[in-house]
Amino acid sequence: MPRNGKYYKAFATILPSLELDLTDLLEDTPRECCICQALALSECPQCYGDPSIGAGSTRQYCTICCQQVHRHRARRSHRPRALRLPPELEHLPPPPGPPPRQTMQLYAALCIQTSHYVAFARHGPRRGQWLFFDSMADRQGGQNGFNIPRVTPCPEVADYLEMSPEELQVLDPKSLPPCARRLLCDAYMCLYHSPTLGLYK
Repeated sequence: MPRNGKYYKAFATILPSLELDLTDLLEDTPRECCICQALALSECPQCYGDPSIGAGSTRQYCTICCQQVHRHRARRSHRPRALRLPPELEHLPPPPGPPPRQTMQLYAALCIQTSHYVAFARHGPRRGQWLFFDSMADRQGGQNGFNIPRVTPCPEVADYLEMSPEELQVLDPKSLPPCARRLLCDAYMCLYHSPTLGLYK
């Protein structure tokens, strides 16, 4: 996360995305045409930077849409490149609907305040199943003592993670509950996993 030093933060709060869609970033993965949602067979880097088409997602096309887009005289010099499909899909008929999206879900966040690290971890599929781990919650003994870690449930952070950026922007960070404030104000690293590719359930 864009954190920088003890006295400066680039942003007062950061709202981690609950889900990341990586489909258009992966090689050898079926993607959908950005116009008609059919199976994309080519992409065009020049179209992505073309202001007349508009900013946004990568420009990948099925055969028909690629021909249509590149009939425009301003785009005739573009050089679309073929997308590779997994070998097992090359000889199959196109799927009836858009290709499945490849997503990853937030399952943990590491937070830091000065030199004190804490972590939030999801421990189940339901929305409120979040835990707060503090490795230095308590201390036994003096200088030669040891830290006592603590794990506590914090289901309230789910409400804040599902807020829109506009809703979060009007809130005063000091008014947030302690766990939510720790997550949104001190997030340092977010960890994601793919539920469909998980080896262990």
